Amino acid sequence: MHSSRQFLSRDSSSRNSQAKSLRRRQSLGVSSPANQKKKAPKKSITPRAKRNRLPSYLKPGSAVEISSDEVEFRGSWYAGSVVTTSSSDKNSGKVQVEYTTLFFDKEGQKRLREVVDMAQLRPPAPPMSEREKKKDFAVGEVVDAFHNDGWWEGDVTEVLGDGQFSVFFRGTREQIRYSKDQLRLHREWVNGAWKPPLDEPEEEESEEDKGDDTEDEESLLSLVDPETARAVAKEMFSTGTLVEVSSDEEGFKGCWFVAKVIEPIGEDKYLVEYRDLREEDGIEPLKEEIDFLHIRPPPPSEEDIDFAVGNKVDAFYNDGWWAGHVIESMHDGRIGIFFKESGEKIRIGRQGLRLHKVWVNGTWQLPLKGGEIKRAKKVSCDRNVRPKNGFDKQYISIGTPVEVSSIEEGFEDSWFLAKLIEYRGTDKCLVEYDKLKAEDGKEPLREEVDVFQIRPQPPEMVVVNPFEKLDKVDALYNDGWWVGSVKKILAKSSYLVYFSKNDEVLKFHHSQLRLHQEWIDGNWITSSKSQTV
Repeated sequence: MHSSRQFLSRDSSSRNSQAKSLRRRQSLGVSSPANQKKKAPKKSITPRAKRNRLPSYLKPGSAVEISSDEVEFRGSWYAGSVVTTSSSDKNSGKVQVEYTTLFFDKEGQKRLREVVDMAQLRPPAPPMSEREKKKDFAVGEVVDAFHNDGWWEGDVTEVLGDGQFSVFFRGTREQIRYSKDQLRLHREWVNGAWKPPLDEPEEEESEEDKGDDTEDEESLLSLVDPETARAVAKEMFSTGTLVEVSSDEEGFKGCWFVAKVIEPIGEDKYLVEYRDLREEDGIEPLKEEIDFLHIRPPPPSEEDIDFAVGNKVDAFYNDGWWAGHVIESMHDGRIGIFFKESGEKIRIGRQGLRLHKVWVNGTWQLPLKGGEIKRAKKVSCDRNVRPKNGFDKQYISIGTPVEVSSIEEGFEDSWFLAKLIEYRGTDKCLVEYDKLKAEDGKEPLREEVDVFQIRPQPPEMVVVNPFEKLDKVDALYNDGWWVGSVKKILAKSSYLVYFSKNDEVLKFHHSQLRLHQEWIDGNWITSSKSQTV
């Protein structure tokens, strides 16, 4: 790469130098993460009042781009992820992050971690659309150039031909030559949206089509009979039932939040506890009274759905299911969704989508264009029966890391890391374990298992706060993850964990535990804290 001046190296002397240049960042040290109080900035899809929640891109484990408040690095953004968020008043608004391309050591083995303000973070910049990729950058256009592991804001000063451009950086007074694949369109994250807005895909359905779909749903909702709805709710929603709850608050219409019924209140209301929403302290699950017209069972799952442009869907976003329309289908499996109410667009994996359905008098109905209505079967809401783990080649393919359970006595509720080797018929698979060995003690153990015994590897969840008593957890023991619950909290980040299947209590350090998750109908569901030891 040619430069009009030599860049400084990324050692500590480069950080202390006063010369202005685009440089690799190097930390002088890593601050210890603090327990800090969550604070929710304004979003285009509005967080509900008194739901003191972080936006999805600021939650532990989320991918972000990180800016710097140092003069020499202003205008640059680096890829990373959120490690911990603040929960104390003293350090409110602070986040610990880990960089993807910056390292603490010269060998590049230990990723750099820093504590930064929330204002220095934003979601990863969206990729350019196909239309934007075909367009050449023009002189005077603002771009981001990838250099020394980060994206730097600059202006195109010359089109050199053969896909080459000269870019000028105001902060360092440098002009550098870049190829087109090292540049991207410059965008700013303002009030929860990208400016300039994302390019409209050519396939996006017309506003007229969207209006027809809205009219269909309104006609369905007009069929709701209050007396029938009340009777259905009374029959289906008892204590402990898993449900979804809607709201008429401004900014939340069309969204459904997952909850469970705590108890019925009179003839018309229910006290519910939300799965993903918290009270003002940011710790306890939010509880509310809801009337029978704003509660329904979760929609029945649909397998092998091929989401097409124009479909009305529900997307799991910002802790709830929001109604939107499919506007694009990408090669990497992600789906572009447009939310008409907020004008916002996102891209999301298929696992976070479902076809939009309407609950009318105890029956699921799927609105179609032109006034046609497809009726779905009436579903039971008995949530005391544990659903089977869903198996779908969409989620598990050859070579994919999986976890395998055992049906042998003494190994119930344990999961062992493996990879899928091959399918054998419609109900069997051959797997190879990561840690378990064959009889010779050298080769990895291979085993044929039923499809219901395997699931994808759970996503890593960063647990910011200590586990609490009765938390359902997985404990790493004898090369596998065993399902248990916290019986007692000990000193030095240690716990006693109870395993009901074996009636045993063992001691574990925090690093040997993970929050328990269930793979149900193609989604990871985090366990509740209601297990009794």
